[in-house]
Amino acid sequence: MRTLLLLVASAVAMLPAAVIAQLEQAPRPDELPAPRAAPASIAEVSATAGTASGIESPIADFVDGVVRATMTKQGIAGVTVAVVDRNHDLLVRGYGDAALAPQRAVDGAATLFRIGSISKTFTYVAAMQLIEAGKLDPDAEANRYLPESLRLADAGYPPVLLRHLMTHTAGFEDSALGHLFARAPDHVLALDDYLAKYRPRRVRPPGLHAVYSNYGVGLLGAIVAQVSREPFEAYVEHHLLAPLGMQHATFREPLAKSDARRVDPTLQAAYSTAFQREQGGYTAKPFEFIGQIAPAGAGSASAVDMARWMRMLLNRGTLDGATILQPATFATLAAVDFRNAPAVGGIAHGFFRERYGRYESLEHAGDTEYFHSNMVTLPEAGIGVFVSTNTDTGRALVADLPRLVIERLLPDARPGPAPAPPADFTETGKRYAGAYLSERRAYSTLEAPLSASTAEVSVTRDGYLVIDAGGESRRYVADGTDSFRAIEDGSHIAFLTGVGGAVTGLASAYGHSVADRVGAAGNPRTLLIALGLVAVLSALALAAAWHRSSARVRVRGGQGATLAAVTAALLWLAFLGLAAVVAATTSDDAALFDYPTTWMRVVVVAAYFAAAASVVALFALGSALRARDWSAWRKLRHGLVVALMLATVILMIRWKVLFAPLGLG
Repeated sequence: MRTLLLLVASAVAMLPAAVIAQLEQAPRPDELPAPRAAPASIAEVSATAGTASGIESPIADFVDGVVRATMTKQGIAGVTVAVVDRNHDLLVRGYGDAALAPQRAVDGAATLFRIGSISKTFTYVAAMQLIEAGKLDPDAEANRYLPESLRLADAGYPPVLLRHLMTHTAGFEDSALGHLFARAPDHVLALDDYLAKYRPRRVRPPGLHAVYSNYGVGLLGAIVAQVSREPFEAYVEHHLLAPLGMQHATFREPLAKSDARRVDPTLQAAYSTAFQREQGGYTAKPFEFIGQIAPAGAGSASAVDMARWMRMLLNRGTLDGATILQPATFATLAAVDFRNAPAVGGIAHGFFRERYGRYESLEHAGDTEYFHSNMVTLPEAGIGVFVSTNTDTGRALVADLPRLVIERLLPDARPGPAPAPPADFTETGKRYAGAYLSERRAYSTLEAPLSASTAEVSVTRDGYLVIDAGGESRRYVADGTDSFRAIEDGSHIAFLTGVGGAVTGLASAYGHSVADRVGAAGNPRTLLIALGLVAVLSALALAAAWHRSSARVRVRGGQGATLAAVTAALLWLAFLGLAAVVAATTSDDAALFDYPTTWMRVVVVAAYFAAAASVVALFALGSALRARDWSAWRKLRHGLVVALMLATVILMIRWKVLFAPLGLG
């Protein structure tokens, strides 16, 4: 985050590339295959399974070993896990601490963990219930069901359909800083008020690409509330949690007593604390309020209750005699209705469908700043895994554990051997090399550079494709037309092509985002280099001016140009130095909850001063070029410094650092 803040404060900029790829949409939903008999290994586990926390089973020792080893290695305070088949809880267990002052152990049956975006799966099922009842039409315009204050302007694009809100294809820009999470109960807006105040721009045609959107799911939840005439939290309780017997799950939060969304005190006492790992220990962090956009992330649940949710999914909408969705409706829910490319993961009415050997999942992950969670169910195999951690260091465990458990129980869920690289890929693969900028970012505010995420694609000498992103590298091998398989886990990415077969983008394996191919001007590395050059040349300009002054060198002409350049150099160095200090001292919490902070605003003001001084230096450039006592080399140096300053100003404008709102709202 601090690196990104420095990027923003330093006014890094780029011109987004145009999207020209035409993507295939998956066929309309069909019935799922009939359930297959559970493998013998699962049947053996089921024979010893019960519903109590901490049961013993053949899978228990394996899960215990993975979880405890990872907790020690990564420094995770508490973990909760559920492993189920269609009819049993194979394992429900809590590990470590839910609180430290006083100490309270994680209880798999009762401790509530924040499940983040897994909450969205409840919103999707709620919408499918209303579709089943004939109260919603997935192919109708979303505006048909929204109150006037939330209706979407066309912005030059076709209407957003209800279906687009369930597949992340509505075409919204992304935004989170300063509003997605609230620091205090009195900052939690009503859902409709939040959606009206923090409305992102539409930046692509609906149905073009799936690009993950919290706002889109928030709108879907508002539609559920509008059509059902029940507050969203109440709808989930009456139509999902209560029928399924999920007594330790809620979308409510510890709000003010006067707030109708306030959680029951009994459940409030069951929340796990959020922790940050630091200095070899754990620091308790405040509650993360997400109630202002509850349909997208406010859920909290115990492992036992998430086990019931997974078993409902494995039983195609029914659990213990309670029918949440009719079989035909559930078959529609579970069928893929959008893919960014044929080879990558699909979206099935909000659920993600990923390959695990010969099986395909219904799954969703979720994160807050400190809680990390994952839920993976395999409807055909009849098993599901849920895991959640209460510490900021838990990402790797929740990403890895479900696949490890599934492959332990189902040998045929393991990926097969990767193919060998094509013999000529060292040469033919060069068409994919370059930088790719994620479409999941802000476009209209100062948050734009904060949310910029790039991947660098290259080809190895032995014919593999390598993607560097987020400080990590992954190796892929070609296994189809513009399709590549990850060596480690068998997941697939795909490149998008446009007119003439030119590579224009990259579709992520999970199916939730697309990255546009960009040239040097659109690569943040290029922009950082430009900022570095401004700093270096400004310092050299000041040093040269000081040297001439101390040496009492007198020249005729160009004094105005010299003064303008020296002033601009001073202001650029002041701006960049202030930006560096603010970036180094701004905590992640401040960036997330308090954006834009006062000091961030000061940095932007400093950027305006530097930009204005650069314009003045441009107008004074003529006197420098006409100065008789200036050498050609000095005139060239002076012109290059001014040109670089102005180029950086243009980039700052394009990045929305200048002449743009600081944030939504």
